[in-house]
Amino acid sequence: MAGALPAEAGKPEEVRETRRSGSFPPAWLLGKFRRADSGERTSRSLDVKITSDAEKSDGAIWRRFKSKMRMSEEALDCLEKGRGDASCDSVRSQSSDRSSDVAMTFKEVSFDAQLRGGQQKQILAPISGHYESGNLVAIMGPSGCGKSTLLDILADKKTAGYSGTVHFNGRPRDHLFPRVSAYVPQEEAMPKCLTVMEAMEFNISLKIERPSRMTRKMQQLWLERRLAVLGLEKVKDHYIGDGTSLRGISGGQKRRLSLAKRLASGARVFFCDEPTSGLSATDAEACVRYMKHMCRYYNILVFVVIHQPRIEVANLFDELLLMTSGPGRAVYNGKMEDVIDYLRNAGFEVPLHANPLDFFMDLVTPERQDARVDTFVQQYRGKAEQEVASRVEAGLQAELVGAFQLLEEVHSYMQTWGSLTPLRDSVYARRFRSQLWVVFKRQLILRSRDKSGFLADLLGGLAKALVVGVVYMRTGELGAAQQTAFYFMLCMTCAIDGLKSMPAIIGERSIVKMEAAEVLYSEWAYIFSFGVLNTLQMLLVHSIFITVLFAMSGLRWQMYADVYLWSTLLAATMNALYLMVAAIAKDATSAIVFSSPFMMLFLLFNGFTATRSSVVPWMRWAIDISPVAYSIQQMVYAAKHTYADDENLVKGYEGVIQLSEYKDQPSRAIAVVAICFGIFKTVQLTAFRRLNKIQR
Repeated sequence: MAGALPAEAGKPEEVRETRRSGSFPPAWLLGKFRRADSGERTSRSLDVKITSDAEKSDGAIWRRFKSKMRMSEEALDCLEKGRGDASCDSVRSQSSDRSSDVAMTFKEVSFDAQLRGGQQKQILAPISGHYESGNLVAIMGPSGCGKSTLLDILADKKTAGYSGTVHFNGRPRDHLFPRVSAYVPQEEAMPKCLTVMEAMEFNISLKIERPSRMTRKMQQLWLERRLAVLGLEKVKDHYIGDGTSLRGISGGQKRRLSLAKRLASGARVFFCDEPTSGLSATDAEACVRYMKHMCRYYNILVFVVIHQPRIEVANLFDELLLMTSGPGRAVYNGKMEDVIDYLRNAGFEVPLHANPLDFFMDLVTPERQDARVDTFVQQYRGKAEQEVASRVEAGLQAELVGAFQLLEEVHSYMQTWGSLTPLRDSVYARRFRSQLWVVFKRQLILRSRDKSGFLADLLGGLAKALVVGVVYMRTGELGAAQQTAFYFMLCMTCAIDGLKSMPAIIGERSIVKMEAAEVLYSEWAYIFSFGVLNTLQMLLVHSIFITVLFAMSGLRWQMYADVYLWSTLLAATMNALYLMVAAIAKDATSAIVFSSPFMMLFLLFNGFTATRSSVVPWMRWAIDISPVAYSIQQMVYAAKHTYADDENLVKGYEGVIQLSEYKDQPSRAIAVVAICFGIFKTVQLTAFRRLNKIQR
């Protein structure tokens, strides 16, 4: 059409089928179109019921499943290669009487930020809109216009209060909205040691239960189709990586993986915050093009906050919501193809060879001298705003099926492939024990693969034991004072060992917080999984360190059990302290700073270098609560009892006991260590769940 943006040669055809029918599977599950034997593409239902005994066999189910995947592949081929030929025109003609599967409607949405001194600043002025499935919607505007704020409000991710109403399918969003929607942040942290396919499997395992007769191979084939829609099928076995310690997929592929994971999870509405930021022009275009495929192929609705895209990228969007700043207000809300006509009607002719969106953005950016903000605000408040208001009212009146009904549709169709547990009317798709098992398996995989984590910790513990063991190799032949120095060094080493794990734990926490915000699983599932595996790893590394070091020290093996017991209790308690700090601190640097006072308190007031008689009276309580002091004290008494047949050593240990004012108090020592451990764990769990949440 005359007012359209310059067309890009070879861009994908807008092929979609949005008619809802009980005989049709959900759009996002399998696709909708297949090529007929004659070579023409026709719309047909893929919801083939399995009724006969033969078809109910596993072999028949597998053949049916592969047949559906072939149909899906042909549909994707139609989407990617169709250029207005007769076959694709036939597909579109058969879907002319279409209705929306999902719709987002918002009315008079606004947001005021709270400033210091109690003052408020309007960030987003009242704005309305209505969008339906199958559309790729661009939200654009100058910096500070409230684009991301609006996106957060629509996605129900805004943690601060706002005004206005937001409806999904003509209904207020309920607790099930997170299960049918997806928020894609600008930068998403993902486990580096997972492959692309494993990341997909993790998400779908927590969102959609696998039917009893669907094998893992069938599920992977199903997931590969979603990867193909986003151009990731060739890297499905590649590690995600982190760009530093482990090479993986590219930045653009990671952005598309973020989309693919949520697509596989059954999301019907996507909210993408600047998915092309930081990407090359080629990767940015590919990312948006694949989102276009996603919209058309699965009939979903995608909102994208984006900065001044190239003309090739702009042509891929169906709708545009353009805003100005100071405060954020709409200046255009309509079809992307109508932008040039809108500008012409306002008296602005787009220069030859210019990008219409760049030209429009310049006119509505207040900081530019040639800006015409008031002109476009007034124009929008005329007929354009009335048209938007009419669409909004129509959207609010046309109540479509709710989130639970959409989930029921998927659940009913998946039963084609076997039995399922009843559909949960909960924010979480899977039961807690299922969440726990899936999260635990991933934790196990990550720890086994991460060479800088588990393996490095294991080898580091062994190397540390060998180095320290060489220094204290003749300890068993020395006097009581030298042996006590060995116990002191041993306890100090155990006390600071957990410090090294804080940066990695804080980095992993960001992944968990993001996934918990997407209600993939309860934070308790991660807490239990991490707690068990972290404890087992700590015990394994600690056991290797203590055993090798003790063997090299030359001390009598009769006291090994005591040394192992008290060093283990100390290591566990101090590890709990570092986990508590990691749960509280915002980043690794602040964690190190925050842990310093606790380390100084417990390590300096150790009862050996700083005794009850040497410290000022009003600080003796620090020794009384120090796990380090009690551990050294009980090791000294264990050594005295072990070497009871050596009169010189017994006298030496009595001198150490008298000088340090030690008392044989195993029950008191265990009680103090247990109380410290309990306090640290309680604070850790509380802080992990309540602090450092994603704020938007």
